[in-house]
Amino acid sequence: MAVTIRLKRMGRLHRPFFRITAVDRRKKRDGDVIEELGHYDPIHKDPTKQLSINRERIQYWLGVGAQPSETVHSLLRREGLASGPYLDHTKRHPLKPKEKAVKKEKE
Repeated sequence: MAVTIRLKRMGRLHRPFFRITAVDRRKKRDGDVIEELGHYDPIHKDPTKQLSINRERIQYWLGVGAQPSETVHSLLRREGLASGPYLDHTKRHPLKPKEKAVKKEKE
């Protein structure tokens, strides 16, 4: 099973609140989760209280191969749990073959 760590949107209209979850990659954004790992409140006035995570469980999921989403990766970098740029392992080729052919013709 391919597990990803991503955000699950909660909250009301114009007042977003997100839970950080470990979920099967094939599930919907707000579908069934395997485990809740923390929460993120982007509107909170105190930046130190915007993010609350369970560090041990996130390290466990990253250790067994779970891939964080781009947004979660940036949040984890802010907390010191991830390093380096975001790498999307599902996209193997940055340029499509059609774009490569057009690029070669221009040269």
